Amino acid sequence: MVAPYGDAVLPADHPNWDAVDAQSRRVDVLPAYRLPWRCWHELAGHRRHMVEIYGGGMGAIRGVSRPQPLPTLDVLAWCDAQDLDADERDFVVLMVKAMDRVFLDLRGRQIRAELDQIFRK
Repeated sequence: MVAPYGDAVLPADHPNWDAVDAQSRRVDVLPAYRLPWRCWHELAGHRRHMVEIYGGGMGAIRGVSRPQPLPTLDVLAWCDAQDLDADERDFVVLMVKAMDRVFLDLRGRQIRAELDQIFRK
């Protein structure tokens, strides 16, 4: 028996599906973008979240944790810790803010889709 996985076909008893999944989602970052990429990923664990609760009464109730933008001061502190010059710092701040906007937009759409599924009539 075989199982399709992306463009590959693997045996159903493949021993390490997690490794295959991680490899399929691997991102090769161009060298010019590695600093902003590292900054964004290292600061993502320190991101603030806002809890929102939807629903009420006798119906469904759902709480979601909505991520907030990374503070610019945190990005600047990361740049200071890396001893970046002014040009590198400006580039990293701009790129991290751009990546963060894309992430927040994507996560917002995921939350809306989940809420639409839960509260569909």
